[in-house]
Formats: sequence, structure tokens, C-alpha cells
Amino acid sequence: MIRILIVEDQPICRMGIRSTLEQSNLDYQIVAEADTVAKAISYLEQNGSQTDLILLDYMLPDGTGVDVIGAVKRLCPDAKIVIFSGEAGGATVKQLLEAGVNGFMSKSINSEEIALVLCSVMAGNDYTGEAHMRIESDLKADYETMKTLTRREMELISLCATGLNTKQLADEMCVTPHSIENMKSSIFSKVGVKSTNELILFAFRVGLVN
Repeated sequence: MIRILIVEDQPICRMGIRSTLEQSNLDYQIVAEADTVAKAISYLEQNGSQTDLILLDYMLPDGTGVDVIGAVKRLCPDAKIVIFSGEAGGATVKQLLEAGVNGFMSKSINSEEIALVLCSVMAGNDYTGEAHMRIESDLKADYETMKTLTRREMELISLCATGLNTKQLADEMCVTPHSIENMKSSIFSKVGVKSTNELILFAFRVGLVN
């Protein structure tokens, strides 16, 4: 069984990772979740020996994944580290590889791919090149999609991330609830998602919300 620590500050992203893991055929246990560098390090100080793998977002409220990697190497050197982020590119990837990351994966990874990445990493094989290419490919596609959105549609996506309901969204944008539903339907079609949660994940990836 792979004992996994998830380090990600966005609840909806943690939920997405849990859902993807549940759909995979991996034998795993999520031993803890942390939403800051400080909480991740605190957990590892107490339970590092009970952690096999850390799924780590690069950008966190109080630091970056590099800060967590240093603690992992000190507190549980045998644990594997996989970065899941749409923001890791260029010099950042080089820095992470030098710090000791074992793999990369996109936040939009599916259940079959996540099983492949984690099994490969746990077997002692770094999974970086192909996964990073997927990150770059996903981001490029997302940014191309964003170009098709109108200013009002991008405004609505940003407001959706605040948790407002349809009536509140309508009041905020000075339109009717019916107009909001029509706009969301158009956005869903353009982005290729089926739910508001998936839309918010898209917004995080392309930087419409932080």
C-alpha cells in the first residue's frame, strides 16, 4: 500500500486528486492532507516514517514546493515526491529536478495516468519528461481555449470561484438568472467541462483565479 500525503492549498484541487485516485486501481491510503508548507513540514516531523509518497503542489500560500522538498529529504529521505501543477515550467522544472523531485503530473491527469506515474515512481523510476510534456500540452490547450472566451464569460468564471449561487451571480453581473445559466452553458461548451467544479479547476490552471 502506498501511503500518500497530499500538499495542496485549494480544497477543490484536493478533492479532484482524491477522486482521481479513487477511480484508479492503486493500492493506496491518503494518510494526511496539508494546505501550507508549515502544515506539511509539521506533519512530516511527526509522521515522516509513515509516508511513502508526497503529492505536492508547487505554489503554496507560505512558500513553494521546494521548501517542502527540503523537509522531505531531511525527515523521510526514502519518500518519493511527485509535483502536480500547471505552473511548473522552464527554470522551475530544472530547480525541482535538482531538489530531488521524482515525477511531475498535470492536475488534469486521469485515473489510468496517475496509476502509471505513481507506480513508476514507487518502483524507483523518475517520471519527469513525458509528464512535463503533458503539463505543457495541457496548459497550451487551456490558454488557446481561454482566447475564445469573452470578457463577460471570464468575469463569470472568476465569480463562480467565489462560491456565489446563480441568483447572486445574476445580481453581481446585473443580469437575470436565466442569462447566467445560458452563459454558463456556453462556457461549459467552450472549455469542455460538465460542472462548475471542473470550470473552477480550469480557472486555476490558466490563472483566472488564484
